[in-house]
Amino acid sequence: MQNNLHIVHAFIRKRWPVLLLLFAQLLAGVIISPMRSFFPIYATEQLAYTAAAAASIIAVGQFVGMITSLIGGTVSDSIGHKWALALGLAGSAVGAALYLVGAPWLVTALWIIGVIGLTFITLGGQSYLNAAVGKANLGALSALYNWGFTLGGALSSPGAGWLLDRYSFGALGWALGVVSLIGAATAALLPRQTHAVAATKGAAFRGLASYGGIVRRPIIITLGMLRFLPTCYYGMTMVLLPLLVKRYSGSNTVVALYTTIMLIVASLAQIIAGRAADRWGRRTPTLIAYSTVLAGSVGGIFFSDTLWGIYVFGILGVSAAWALSTLMPTLVADAAPVEEHGRIFGFLHLLWNGGMIVGALIGGALVEIAVGLPFAITTLSNVGVLALAGLFFRLVNRQNVQDMSVERLADC
Repeated sequence: MQNNLHIVHAFIRKRWPVLLLLFAQLLAGVIISPMRSFFPIYATEQLAYTAAAAASIIAVGQFVGMITSLIGGTVSDSIGHKWALALGLAGSAVGAALYLVGAPWLVTALWIIGVIGLTFITLGGQSYLNAAVGKANLGALSALYNWGFTLGGALSSPGAGWLLDRYSFGALGWALGVVSLIGAATAALLPRQTHAVAATKGAAFRGLASYGGIVRRPIIITLGMLRFLPTCYYGMTMVLLPLLVKRYSGSNTVVALYTTIMLIVASLAQIIAGRAADRWGRRTPTLIAYSTVLAGSVGGIFFSDTLWGIYVFGILGVSAAWALSTLMPTLVADAAPVEEHGRIFGFLHLLWNGGMIVGALIGGALVEIAVGLPFAITTLSNVGVLALAGLFFRLVNRQNVQDMSVERLADC
């Protein structure tokens, strides 16, 4: 018994920064999922916006998030990943106040602040994880990290639906703000990764020019396209599917149920993808995840006019997109040294925001023409993604061979 307690104590002492990071991410997921799922409903029901107008507000926020992605990556590599994460959670607390106001311009401004907060949460958290964890266990721990978003959302969505049906959007705003501040305080307790900051501080503060040599590499360009194309589908579903569920069911509780089931399935997909990547390599689970996103998009073309079709194919495609988010840190680890990860995540988050903008606009503009039309567009845009994934892994293998040759020459 004492030996087992000693083992547990040793594990916690060694891993407590990662455990604290996972808790901070759990709190981030608790706030982010209701913000995304219920904002289109708030904009259309409380502010009397059309679906296209709600999508436009979301797109404006994503555009600002896209601009700040490169800055966020530089900040994360400069002042420390934990402070970028803490700043992001504090920004989310401010953004949650959008449910407490009625002026459309103020709602838009607070939504933008919330998106910027999400940018810093993503960049700070992912960079901290990659710096704290070795490649051998990165897949599984990346899955647990992303569980913060999926399980956190699964835990909070029923509560958010209950708050809305029993009280108001104002009560939801207060709850999200309090959780955000607790998350910011948790992130501030993380130990500072001084070695990672010292290695990149000078380059980062010299400005955004340090991105130039990174993003021109073929392997990073390919990785960027692998991030952008599926995100177009994901961004479309985040705007469109909650609105369709509400249209077909007429209940906020049913919207929350859809979100909860989707996030539970996504959590299972994440841990399967992460474990598979650690055990058998990144290639096979990555190709399966991209194929499943494509299958969900194709299913949406034919069955998005029914509630069961949204539940089946929407959950299938979105869960696969979350699995890809789990695999993305492992792909970054294979593509570049850890000293560049903050800026690479910044570049990828720029493309993620771009994909969210394109997807939101596709969903908002085309759904009134035909419900399946947005899914047809995202299906066409993702047709070539499997070929890009194959190219990425060929470039990784080539880079590994070159690195081994350089090491052998150095030894001689």
